[in-house]
Amino acid sequence: MSNFVQYIKFLISGLAFGIANVIPGVSGGTMLVVFGIYDKLTEAISGPKAILKNIGFLISFCAGAGLGILGFAFFITYLFENFGVQTNMFFIGLILGSVPLIVRTATVKDKIRPLCAVPFLIGLAAVIGLTMLESAGGGESFSMTSVTEGEYTSVTICNNSDREINSWSIELTNDGSFTEKQDIKGAEADISVSTFDKIKKLFGADINGVHNMIRSEEGSVIAPHESYTFTYRNTEDMFITPFTFEDMELSVSYKMDVIFFLTMLAALFFAAVAMIIPGVSGSFVMMLLGVYSTVIAAIKDLDFMIIIPCAIGAVLGIILGARLISGLIKKHGLMMYSVIMGLVIGSVYAILPTGFGFNLQTGYGFVALIGGILVSVLIDKMGKSEAASE
Repeated sequence: MSNFVQYIKFLISGLAFGIANVIPGVSGGTMLVVFGIYDKLTEAISGPKAILKNIGFLISFCAGAGLGILGFAFFITYLFENFGVQTNMFFIGLILGSVPLIVRTATVKDKIRPLCAVPFLIGLAAVIGLTMLESAGGGESFSMTSVTEGEYTSVTICNNSDREINSWSIELTNDGSFTEKQDIKGAEADISVSTFDKIKKLFGADINGVHNMIRSEEGSVIAPHESYTFTYRNTEDMFITPFTFEDMELSVSYKMDVIFFLTMLAALFFAAVAMIIPGVSGSFVMMLLGVYSTVIAAIKDLDFMIIIPCAIGAVLGIILGARLISGLIKKHGLMMYSVIMGLVIGSVYAILPTGFGFNLQTGYGFVALIGGILVSVLIDKMGKSEAASE
């Protein structure tokens, strides 16, 4: 395989890894296994010498991961919101199609033994347990309610935390949008354009004056355990595309200080370690630690005051976590791959979609499942061709 094709594969692998890590329940580590680069990545970032030796691979992979997180996060979120069953089934197909690759990699030096069932079951139980914990998880540190009276709808944002909300934004997730003449009755809020649409406009896209976001004005805050209410007219002439309260997605950014900086750094450190463990969702770990919404809001709004500590923590977590995992694979390869197999199979349960039935949606879901398996098999064949050419 030519170097160019290899680097394209690494970039696509990074893209899948980045996309997976912004979706709660989907494991970036599993995507590394699916694309056959799990060993390569954990080895490549296990130390300074390894990083320098694999710098070309890492640049391609990191470029893809960055693109996946910053760019395709919006697209994949749209797919999950509008084609949830099909998207989940496609990911399940990718996972199932990677099972032969895991078995082949695990048995290069050793044969499968009955003892392998123990680490396999531990990995399987860990993912299923985490998934159940996620289903019973607590609420956000902020909330939003609405009341409609006649032509007006009032929306109240509550800060349930002990930290001051520095800014907030509400994005309309169903392509809904206000007209330019919409008046927000609230001195600290106004209609705006989403960051994603602003980026599209920079590249020449015509967004037709769409106002699909309500954003707090600079300098406005919501104190701990306080709330803020704004009101807008809900008559048809106020909308380009109508929407409901259920189509509103609230994101908040908390005031930055030393403690918050260290909190975000530490949270992303542990989430990053989870990101490279197959079957474990880094986004889910962020949700458990209560920082998921803050991180996603920072990415959408390009809030570098929050992105910087998150990036530092993520880099440290990935490098140190990879070093640990790489060492364990070298010393206990078969047992580690047995754990990985359990984690990967368990992740099928973690992202199993709801809404199955004898309907067209389920039929499309199975088509997506087959598509995922075929993509995984194709990636596996690319990996075999690469190995044969070396």
